[in-house]
Order: sequence, then structure tokens, then C-alpha cells
Amino acid sequence: MSYDTWLARMRPNPARQSLARRRWLLAVAGAAFVVLGVVAVANFPDEPPVHPRWWLLALVAVAGPLTTVLLNGLEYVQQGRLVDRTIPLRDAIRVSVLGTAANLAPVPGSAIVRTAALADDEVGVARAAGTTVTVGVAWLGTGALVAGALQPFAGRAAIGAACAAVGVALLCVTRVLVARAAPAAGITSVFAAIIAVEAGTVIVGALRLCGFIAGLGLDVDAAQAVGLTLAGVLASATGLFPAGIGIREALIGVASPLLELPVAVGITAASADRIAGLVMLGVLSTVLTTRDAPRSRAG
Repeated sequence: MSYDTWLARMRPNPARQSLARRRWLLAVAGAAFVVLGVVAVANFPDEPPVHPRWWLLALVAVAGPLTTVLLNGLEYVQQGRLVDRTIPLRDAIRVSVLGTAANLAPVPGSAIVRTAALADDEVGVARAAGTTVTVGVAWLGTGALVAGALQPFAGRAAIGAACAAVGVALLCVTRVLVARAAPAAGITSVFAAIIAVEAGTVIVGALRLCGFIAGLGLDVDAAQAVGLTLAGVLASATGLFPAGIGIREALIGVASPLLELPVAVGITAASADRIAGLVMLGVLSTVLTTRDAPRSRAG
């Protein structure tokens, strides 16, 4: 299936969502992102004095998005396993990059592109969409569980218990979804692989925020970084605004005081991470869309 076909199938029903509305949502999301970023920078703490570590900021800006792209590709490989498809990692990365780019529309573009790329006469749209739901639930559950597990070490036991409980519940749902989709002999291995990939995604997301905050010369611990990452996961899961732009930064700002971080610090780090991700996405999308469309083969 060609990229043009995927993108055509991705477009929302005009009867439900007009071009004007999509443009309006994109404008609102962009404006919210800019306003939040400007206000955060203007109110950035004066104490301690900021001494940026430029080498660290550059490293995180490049390595962070690239690692996330790799993990997204590995996640899509696991989606293929759920419907007995063996997807080469290179092809999976292409699909994931285009899906992430499609998220810039005010629709769940990544889910639609992944589903369209995986669906065929044998798999069907319903089964393909089910794999997207499965990994999405696993992502939310793993993020909540990891964030919850770390909070007690920072003296936030109540927050940790609540997050962990939600995480365990979502992972139980994931296990049920995997059991319904995967071959009986492969349920455990597929479930374990999905959780491992999602845990890696959450940890890398936290490291990206840690890197930007540390690059600004400030201190942040693992529990704070993962907590901020979870807020970003929840924003991305809304699917309303393009890629959670504006909402992600706002939720991270709300979560920052709960995690004992200045609001301006959380929003500034999230904004820097967003910009780095968009730049890398633009580069990768330009490169990949000039190549042949990927193909998956039956496993």
C-alpha cells in the first residue's frame, strides 16, 4: 500500500470535521503552545542562576527523538505480531514516523495510519485497529505504573499509589486484549515484549525531559521526570488537538507543582522537547516520504 493511499484513508470524514475546523484547531493549539512557552521562559526561576550546558541540550535534542522513533518502530513490530504479521523494523519505523506526522492533524492520525498500513483483506480493519488500541492501553498503563512506582521514593506515596493502581488495571486490560488477539502459544511473549517497549518509551521520554532540565542547569530526579512524562502521555492520548500541542505543555505545567517543580521549569522543558521532536520529525518525514512504501509479510 502506498503512502498516498494511507494518507487518503487517514483523512477524516468531511461531514464530521470540516477543513476550516481542522485549521482552527491547529491555530489554537499552536497559539497555546507559543503563549505557554513565552510565559514559562519569562517566569523562569532566577535562583539558582541558569548556566546552560549546551552540549547536553544538543545531545538530548538529537538522540532523544531518534531513540523514540526507534521505540515507536519496535512498538509497531509488536502490533504486527498480534495479527501474525512479521514487519521489518525499517518498515515499522517508516509507518511510525508517518503516523507521528499525521498526529499534527486534529485527529488521532498515528492510530489511523498504523491501522490503515496493517489492514488488508486477511487482517481486516477491525483487527488492525484492535492492535492500535492494545498498544495504546499498554502505553498508558506502563506510564502510570512506572510513575507510581517511583513517587514513594520522593515522598509522594499517595500519588504513587493512585498512579500504580491505575497502571496495574490498564495492564490487566492489556493482557486481556493480547490474549484475544495473539496466538495461544505466543500470548506471554507478545505481552512481555509490548510492556518492555512501552517501558522503554516512558523511560526515554523521562530522560528527554531530564536532559533538557539538566541542560538548563537545574536539578530534577527520576520520579519528577517520569511524572511529567505521564502528564504528556495523557495529553497525547486525548487525540483532540494536533499531537497534544498546547495540552501536553499545559498538563505538564499543572503536574509540576505536584511533583515539586516550578511550573515554568516543567513547561520550558516540555516546550524544548516538543521543538526538538518536531524538527527531527520534519527531517525524517522528508527523507522517508521520498522512498518506496514499506510492505509487511505474513509471519
